[in-house]
Amino acid sequence: MIYALNADTSHIEKEDVFDATIIEFDGFERAMFFDPDIDYHQLCGAPPVMEFLGDLKNLAWLDHVFTSPLNLLLVSKRMMRVLESVGSFRHRAIPTVIYSSKVKKLVYTGYPRRRTSYQVQDPSLRNDDFVILQLAERLDCLDHDRTLVSGTSFRESGETYLGVEDAQHFEFRKPEGGFPPVFFVPGLVFYCFSEEAKRACEHAGLKGLWWRPLP
Repeated sequence: MIYALNADTSHIEKEDVFDATIIEFDGFERAMFFDPDIDYHQLCGAPPVMEFLGDLKNLAWLDHVFTSPLNLLLVSKRMMRVLESVGSFRHRAIPTVIYSSKVKKLVYTGYPRRRTSYQVQDPSLRNDDFVILQLAERLDCLDHDRTLVSGTSFRESGETYLGVEDAQHFEFRKPEGGFPPVFFVPGLVFYCFSEEAKRACEHAGLKGLWWRPLP
């Protein structure tokens, strides 16, 4: 079984509430850190360390967080170690820091809002334990003839990209040596995770992960 991964938001009780909200910069809307071929620092002016505001109490026990306004794959360094223990995969781990929402007015001001020069040194007001996972290679393993979209093959459907909900069935060709723990598939707008990766994360007791089996 192959899985997609979303952040588990069951601990969030209100609408429009997120675990971490990006501190905007010029070009932040395009900084998705998804496509393996794109250097988002160069293309979008993303800072070397991506900055967020968030609820540090929740972040202390989460391993995958719900981000706004971009649905970034923001995972704990512990989760990265678990994935790497399953098998090798080429990737970039983009450094992040998440500041307590208590310092929002100190680090984020103006209209449009932008980062101030204020530096948060107090370790109780920041979390440096997360990275953005960006894969660095493609795995062309999707069978376009056996993947079904609205009752027809992906190849004949006229669609260019597929989300998790867009297909009735996903068919993958298993590469020699098996699937890596996490992989980028051309034509899909989400990363795929192997059964072994899911089991390893569950065995490690990682929190905040919602696994979606691909039918």
